[in-house]
Amino acid sequence: MSTRTPPRSLFRALVDDAAVFPPGDAPVPVAWAEHLRLRRGGYADLLGPLLVGTAHAQELARVAAGPGGDHAPVDVAVVARAGVPVQELVTAATRLRGLDAVRVVSVEVTLDEDGSSRHALPLVLPVPVEVDRDPATLPGALDELRSAAPTAAAPVLAKLRTQATAEHPVPTAVELAGFLSAAQARDLPVKLTGGLHHALARTSAEGHGRPTLQRHGLLNVLAALVHLHGGADEQTLADVLTDEDPARLGGLLTSLDEPSVARLRHRFRSFGCCGVTDPLDELVGLGLLAAVPVPR
Repeated sequence: MSTRTPPRSLFRALVDDAAVFPPGDAPVPVAWAEHLRLRRGGYADLLGPLLVGTAHAQELARVAAGPGGDHAPVDVAVVARAGVPVQELVTAATRLRGLDAVRVVSVEVTLDEDGSSRHALPLVLPVPVEVDRDPATLPGALDELRSAAPTAAAPVLAKLRTQATAEHPVPTAVELAGFLSAAQARDLPVKLTGGLHHALARTSAEGHGRPTLQRHGLLNVLAALVHLHGGADEQTLADVLTDEDPARLGGLLTSLDEPSVARLRHRFRSFGCCGVTDPLDELVGLGLLAAVPVPR
């Protein structure tokens, strides 16, 4: 599609490896071995940490301490899903921090009503905090994160789920635009999780109304953040998030210089994906990322 590509730094350490989370559900030993393989491949510089839930931390510790540990420490992020006591997260992160083969780089929690998620702050690690996308409660949730940020010794991030769940369909473009805009207004970096398996968004037309979003796209999110930095309103962001023209989105990203990339990535730290190479392969197919060999 394109004879130029965006700066590779735009994608550096962008895709967190969520292989052990649904719909991936890879056993920990399989996820660990695959993550090590990816670290040896052409996408190594684009790979973020291996995400592991608190329930799998002990097994990960066993696997990481096993044979074949002659490699640099593997970046790992420990995730406490909704309903998991924060103390379990602290215990899991502490256990993994004691291993030579692992480097714990962040801990992730869900914002709770009793404020106990703040107990993750003393770990002195970046803390992505998942918030509910409900427009009625989102401002208050982000205000809570903003108030916690000055007391933390490491960054507090606002995290949003961009996939359909049992309770909710895929977040609308308006909802995601509102989240990105509100987080920027509070100077909160963001992380996204779930659903960003593709480079481009996909919509379906319903009658004569606006297109219905079926999935979000990585290029759309990156382009929306460029527009957001330029002062775009939420409606403009929503339009970008439903744009299915790779030439238009890609052209915007190829024009970025390194300072612009640094500003964007300060705002958008990473996203979790159970199939790390899926969106990257699509970027290669669109001519927006240099093709690289990945070992089999």
